Amino acid sequence: MEKYSQDIFERVAEIDNAFKNINITLEYLGKNAYADSKYSFSEHHALHIENFLLRIISVVERSYLLAGSTMLMENNKIERLGGHKKVYKELTTFSPASSEILKKMEDTIGHLRKPRNQVAHQAGFSSKNLCILQTIENSKIESISIKQITDIMSYDEIKELVIADSLEKFKSTSSVLDGLVTELINSLSFAYSNLT
Repeated sequence: MEKYSQDIFERVAEIDNAFKNINITLEYLGKNAYADSKYSFSEHHALHIENFLLRIISVVERSYLLAGSTMLMENNKIERLGGHKKVYKELTTFSPASSEILKKMEDTIGHLRKPRNQVAHQAGFSSKNLCILQTIENSKIESISIKQITDIMSYDEIKELVIADSLEKFKSTSSVLDGLVTELINSLSFAYSNLT
C-alpha cells in the first residue's frame, strides 16, 4: 500500500513539475529581450518554443503513466513504446470517464504533435515570422530586401507579433491541459480513497 501511494505521488509530482517548467517557459516566451546574452531574440524564442512543445506533450505522456500506475500496471509495460495504448485499453474498463479525459488531452495537444515531432526528431522550431526576424538579425548590412520588410513592419513590431502569437497559442493549451489533468486526478480518486 505504501509503495502504491509513493508511486502515485511521484506520478503527480512529475506532472506538477512539467507544468512548473511550462509556466517558466511561457514567462520567457513573453520577453522581448534577453539582456546580457550573446544569442539573438529569435534564437532564444525558438529555444523556448521547443522547450514548451516537448514539455506540453510530456504532460499527456505522464498522465498516461499516472493512469497506468493507478491501475497497478507494471512500469516496464506502461513506460515502453505502445504503453499508452495498453493503458488506454485497460482504462476504458477501469474508469471510462478517465479514458475520455485522456482522449480530450490528446485532442487538446493534437495540433502540437507535428511541430513537437519535428523538434524532437528532425530540426529546430521555425515559423514564417521567426524566419523574418532571423533574417533581419543575421544581416550585417541593411539590404534592399531587409529595408522593404522593415518599411512595412519594424523589427520590434514583428518581434511583438511573434511573442503574441506564441503566447496566444500556448497559454490556452496549457490552461486547458491543466484543467484536464485536474479532471483526470479527480476521476481516478475512487482508486485512492482507501490509501489512508
